[in-house]
Amino acid sequence: MTQDPWRIPATHDPQTREHLARWEVLRSAGRFEWDAERSATWQQVPMTPPYAALRELLASAGLDPDTALRPAHDDCLSQLRERAAAWSVQQAAAAFVAGLWSAPAAWRSALPGVLIARVMPAHPFTPWSASSSDLCEVCGWRRGPVQLLQAWAFRLTAGTPLDGEPAGYAQVLQWLGDARPEPTEYDRWALGALRTVLRSLPAATRYSAAAKAIAAAKILRGAHTPTAVLEDLALVGVLAPPTHPGMAERFTSYRERDARPNQRVEVQAPLAWWDSNVGQHGVRAEYFDMLFGGLDIPTVSLDAPRPVPLPAAKDSLDGGLAARARALAPKQPKAAASVGDGPAAAGDVWAIRLEPGRWVTVYVHEMRERERAYAHAEFLAGVFSDLPDAADIPARVQPRRSGRAATWVHSLDRTPWMRRIAQGRHAPAGDGARPHDGGWGAAKELRHLSSWHYD
Repeated sequence: MTQDPWRIPATHDPQTREHLARWEVLRSAGRFEWDAERSATWQQVPMTPPYAALRELLASAGLDPDTALRPAHDDCLSQLRERAAAWSVQQAAAAFVAGLWSAPAAWRSALPGVLIARVMPAHPFTPWSASSSDLCEVCGWRRGPVQLLQAWAFRLTAGTPLDGEPAGYAQVLQWLGDARPEPTEYDRWALGALRTVLRSLPAATRYSAAAKAIAAAKILRGAHTPTAVLEDLALVGVLAPPTHPGMAERFTSYRERDARPNQRVEVQAPLAWWDSNVGQHGVRAEYFDMLFGGLDIPTVSLDAPRPVPLPAAKDSLDGGLAARARALAPKQPKAAASVGDGPAAAGDVWAIRLEPGRWVTVYVHEMRERERAYAHAEFLAGVFSDLPDAADIPARVQPRRSGRAATWVHSLDRTPWMRRIAQGRHAPAGDGARPHDGGWGAAKELRHLSSWHYD
């Protein structure tokens, strides 16, 4: 019987890490941009020979980067309920705790997925609004294709689907299959240690400071894991304020969860409304005990000796991923140094590598001070396989479909794979007047903006 290549292992399997590392190389070298054919943003991967070989290895293993899924709303909800029915809440809670260390992060998805499936009411697709008619305001399902390899890699390294989205949970429960991992001594200690950190926080501490305290205690792997785990614990109800309950208490709609105290809060409810005054020192003890009470979670002193985490961080899927991806990445020829000295200036032409084997250029019309120096940059015609030089500079701009456009950017001279190739050049020709407006941001954003100008 052929093993499903998408099956998520219950351990930090070296072969799975090899697949992840190949994808990480392709993802890092490619571009995440709008794909008009798919009508969706898509992770585009470079097709130059060294990268094409990595892509072929993934495709031959059954993990083609172009594999897409278009889940229908009603089918998605049916699949989520069917797959969640194979789990008990106790099994899902055990898998969640295992996903804190000994099992890949995807296993944390079991608990919120099972709880959402149990409490979400049957409902038709209900558009969020006339202008956001692709989003269901009840469950958060969104119309459009899903790039399966991208989603699979995120589950393995980052954990749960974003904001309780049901299609993501239906898919990850299928990938988890029939395994039911049990937490190790370190996994149980880690959840107890998280509870200890939360209970030690000053009154009214918000989630961002709590995540920093967890990171400082060195309980979990990964810079973003503390915030992600806090979001998970809030969604299931352990950190949910009574006014914004989690799924162990009752179902909350996507519209309810999308309410935030202010625009600066990035996470959804319940965590958006949490602080350390919630429950008993930040923890709703009744839901902690309901979900994790059968797992012998210890009361932890962070000053006492710790259990040994297994596997070691460097041997885990996510902890060892960066090093393996660096080893697999094709070696890139070093680009020549920039022409001239000093920061960007009016009349400069800068070359920008979008991905291996794909360069474009921008012209700097003027400089302006706004807390730092910003260059008003406009794309020029032409795409180059290698770093262009002064003789290659086009004489015309590359407009968007709607016409000429420019952007104010800072740090051209400090952004990797951007090189000044000429100074003191005359302004390029173009149809219509030179644009004087445009957004403000970092030079690295030019790579994303290029998709509006070049096919």
